Amino acid sequence: MVRTVQLFEDPNVPLDQLSEFYKVVGSPHTYLMFVTTIDGVAVSLESGQRGGSEIALRHLKNNPIAAGGLADNRALQYGWATADAVLGGAGILRENPAATWYPRDKDLQDLLRSRKPVRAVVTGSGEVDLRHPVFNPQKDQWKPVVFTTRKGEGKLKNQAKRLKANSDNPLQTIETHAIGERSVDLAKAVGILKRDYKTKLLDIQGGPILAGGAVKAMLVDEVKLTVSPQIMGDLNSEGRRRPGFVTGIHFGLEDSPLAELEALGVSGSHIFLRYLMNYRN
Repeated sequence: MVRTVQLFEDPNVPLDQLSEFYKVVGSPHTYLMFVTTIDGVAVSLESGQRGGSEIALRHLKNNPIAAGGLADNRALQYGWATADAVLGGAGILRENPAATWYPRDKDLQDLLRSRKPVRAVVTGSGEVDLRHPVFNPQKDQWKPVVFTTRKGEGKLKNQAKRLKANSDNPLQTIETHAIGERSVDLAKAVGILKRDYKTKLLDIQGGPILAGGAVKAMLVDEVKLTVSPQIMGDLNSEGRRRPGFVTGIHFGLEDSPLAELEALGVSGSHIFLRYLMNYRN
């Protein structure tokens, strides 16, 4: 049964509406948050496009159909402001040199005044730039954490040594956890966040491969999905297949997870859905 049906009349959704719509009962609680097109595309795979912004239509400033993209951005930032930790993939950092998962809106920043959340990055290869802003908070706003493999840990240590030797600006202290040989054990990563960093509310900010791994490992309690009013097709301009919000996994008809609709919201032509996961295996 749907708990909440909400009309967001103002795309700059007020804080009290966000709080009511995204209220979580029980903890710990882990969720995925994605925006997709009507036909299920989550990443455009076009050069120069970061995916989420274009999928949500935030780049169309004066188109009334695209107005709900602002509501999607508010919902995204609200997740960053209320979660104890955000877990993201290294690909996001490579595509977006400014990604920190820290809210830009002042009222949402105020929710973090008395807390120091975790910003955690998954990189099996260790190929991330330690100078990226997510690893170097300017005012100690968050704690940077990296989950990697044994090989990735070695690469990160070597990079840190080189940067230290060649720069007058000291790097921030980054807590690194090597939990896997060939790939990062996501179940262990989530377990560490809950146990060692006291994470009650965990926001997983994908990409689709990380999201797929989290769903396959049955780590996700909820999917927060925005459906954006556009159709992109499943191929990019080079003929590569565009992914949905989970990729790289397989379920059969007998064991595919089901999802119970918890809440439904509407902002213009954008639809906001909250699904609670039900794993059948």
